[in-house]
Amino acid sequence: MSSGVSAGRPERPGRLFLEALRLDLEPLGAVRRRMHDALALDVGGFLFFGAEADAATRLAEEILGAADSPLWLAADLERGAGQHFRGLTTFPPPAALASHAEAETVVREAARRTALEALDLGLNLALAPVLDLDVEPRNPIVGTRSFGSEPDRVTALGAAWIDACQAEGVAACAKHFPGHGRTTTDSHAELPVVDASVDVLEADLRPFRGVARDVACVMTAHVAFPALGGAGPATLDPGILGRLLREELGFEGLILTDALIMSGARGADATEGEREAPEVAALRAGCDLLLYPPDLAAGVSAVERAAESELVAERLLQAVERSDRIRARYGRAASSAGEGQTAAAFDPAAISAASVTAVGGTLPAWLDPGRPVTVATIWDDREDPAREPFGEGFRAALRAAGWNVAAPGSAPQSALIVLVASTPQAWKGTAFLTRTGQAALEGALSRERAFPIVFGHPRLLAGVRRPGLCAWATEPGMERAAARRLDELARERAGAE
Repeated sequence: MSSGVSAGRPERPGRLFLEALRLDLEPLGAVRRRMHDALALDVGGFLFFGAEADAATRLAEEILGAADSPLWLAADLERGAGQHFRGLTTFPPPAALASHAEAETVVREAARRTALEALDLGLNLALAPVLDLDVEPRNPIVGTRSFGSEPDRVTALGAAWIDACQAEGVAACAKHFPGHGRTTTDSHAELPVVDASVDVLEADLRPFRGVARDVACVMTAHVAFPALGGAGPATLDPGILGRLLREELGFEGLILTDALIMSGARGADATEGEREAPEVAALRAGCDLLLYPPDLAAGVSAVERAAESELVAERLLQAVERSDRIRARYGRAASSAGEGQTAAAFDPAAISAASVTAVGGTLPAWLDPGRPVTVATIWDDREDPAREPFGEGFRAALRAAGWNVAAPGSAPQSALIVLVASTPQAWKGTAFLTRTGQAALEGALSRERAFPIVFGHPRLLAGVRRPGLCAWATEPGMERAAARRLDELARERAGAE
């Protein structure tokens, strides 16, 4: 037997785990040490976080060259490979793509480009798309990551993303089952509880039903659903993963946990020794891959001890064999695309600009390329900008389009464009502006000639009571897209006058 159990003990418990490589937080030397430690534990794969694309490619090559077995190499790619790998393509978030006039075509092309760039990096698993519904305004973690609030629309666009991604040889992962859209707290920080009825939750399940026969992987939600039979997170609930996902929905692919470092999976009340390790509980519940444990060695040891039980040992064998079988379908050898092939006619910048949405009315007449404007910024996100300072890309693009962009304070009578950054982020804890951010926006909009552009959800402009633009996300590409769209709208208005 090539993998599984021997004398009642697991041979390869490490194969369940995907270790995190935080190139965004740790120096390369520390990341490489973590990588080699994980390989020594026979890890099943790695989850990459932010890096230069070339550095990530070299690291992936090193991993694959050092590994004794095929691996999963994964990343969160909801907004394209550029979401975590600098130098590659970024796209607007799913809510923005869904607002495009040719949404399904755009979603397919975004997924295709994402998969091709992932393959060039050496990755074979994209942790996308999000199939959660955007139905709760207070939700601090879904928002623009969703394709929308209508189940059939989310199903169609999610299915398009999955089909295009997997056709290029990269496994897709639908998340977060059975639905994270109705939560009002963040599972990174605590265990959310959704008290909705089974009938209400059926809407949340519909997108997962629609893709269950096709998608390679489903990620669980660290969310409790009492109506579905459990007080704990779905990640640890055999009824939700076994009866509902496997039996009722007919899903035969991989079940992947959300990150096990998150508080929603680990709980805050029990101390060590009072309950089963979440890694073991997730395996028992039906999970095949265990993502981003807080301590890989401790997690592997916990599973190894638990696998002295015949039931857990059999579950381990089943999970490893399923993972091996499905992984063999993906990667460069499985791709239908040629080396380095891209969609030549596909312009991500044009897609980004077309997704920028007018909110609250038409562009005011005083906002004109021939008149001086100043640009103010409000950064209301937990994390600092990862690239150029917020607003610089917007100012540069507006100047390049011929606008008279004055330095702050140099033209007190000029029109004011206010850029507001507020996106869904882990551990941020709110779907709205903070009190500080809200006060700053209200102060800026106290001027009569002030025009807001929000880099976040359009709901953030609901109480503004004046026209504005929604640019959805904070990547520099979206700043240029917002400038391009503003210029288009101003020149269209001038042409109509």
